[in-house]
Amino acid sequence: MLGKTDTIINRRFIAFIAAFYFMACFLDILGMSFQKFNKLALNTWGWGRLLSSSLANYTSKFVFIVLAVLFTAYLIRKKVKLVPSILIHTVISIILSFYSTVFIFSMNKFVYGDDVDFTWVSIYSRGIFSFSFNFFVYFSIIIMVYAYNYFRNQKEYQVKEARLRTQLLDSKIRALQSQLQPHFLFNALNDISSLIDIDTKRSQDAIADLSEMLRSTLNLKDVKQISLREELDLLEKYIDIEKIRYAEKISFKMEVSPDLLNIKVPPLLLQPIVENSIRHGFSYEHDKLMISIRVSEENGSIRFELENNGKAVNENEITYGTGITNILERMDTLYDGRFFFEMKNSAGEGVITIIKIPSIKEREQ
Repeated sequence: MLGKTDTIINRRFIAFIAAFYFMACFLDILGMSFQKFNKLALNTWGWGRLLSSSLANYTSKFVFIVLAVLFTAYLIRKKVKLVPSILIHTVISIILSFYSTVFIFSMNKFVYGDDVDFTWVSIYSRGIFSFSFNFFVYFSIIIMVYAYNYFRNQKEYQVKEARLRTQLLDSKIRALQSQLQPHFLFNALNDISSLIDIDTKRSQDAIADLSEMLRSTLNLKDVKQISLREELDLLEKYIDIEKIRYAEKISFKMEVSPDLLNIKVPPLLLQPIVENSIRHGFSYEHDKLMISIRVSEENGSIRFELENNGKAVNENEITYGTGITNILERMDTLYDGRFFFEMKNSAGEGVITIIKIPSIKEREQ
């Protein structure tokens, strides 16, 4: 709990509030001293009593204020709405006023031995009289807490946006590096050229897919998310190129509900995993590869399952390449750690990768 509160307020801010509060205390003592010096009030008080009484009063108020600040941090963390928050703080400021009155009366009666009219009527009268000052000081401090939290959130948002832009740029570079590797282009172009005399239409489609795949990757804007439809379109172009290379040795199966096509996902989320499956799935015992891609909704999250029937992995020694590492970093930044990623051997054979991310539809952006 302390860790969460520290994200809203910190020691420097508490010190700033303390300085502001004790400045208010100093000004009040200065005003009382002026009245005493000019014999306008407090004529029966000595200077020692004036100072000790004021310091004790404001110290007790400061403890109350610190507790109120911590409570305010709790309200902010729980995202309590504006109107209920104002009502709560108004009640607390009233309590502060009467708390202060009771403390002063107790000091005067039991410490200094004054003949104090310690009744509900006198407490009510004095509390109402001092309410405006206590209300001003209390709400000034609480407004500082809300303002500090707002500007801190804005700064964190800007840092997160910059991190996402950097990670997306890195993801685009990684994808382009993969697509522009000499062996990838050589094999793709060689396979396409061998198709020209056999199936002109298919070779034309393959050239279009290769061109569109490279163009789509280059044209990815600095956006945090794209629709699942766009992500799958980009993935299918990549799959079509791989099908030309591996022919009957590789097959794909995709199961996606049409209702999920407007869900927002990080760009280039699935391609690195499919690429990883192709790269590591083939072996002497696995010369044919089947890759299944399933997308479903599960308890407010989107679940991706990418499963292949290829070579198993050593689950104790799984290491992620740069493509998958980039996916994990982007999801962590985008969802504040609220995602799930697991790569393991499937129950039958091969490897299954499971990803769960919050369900965000296009209209929510």
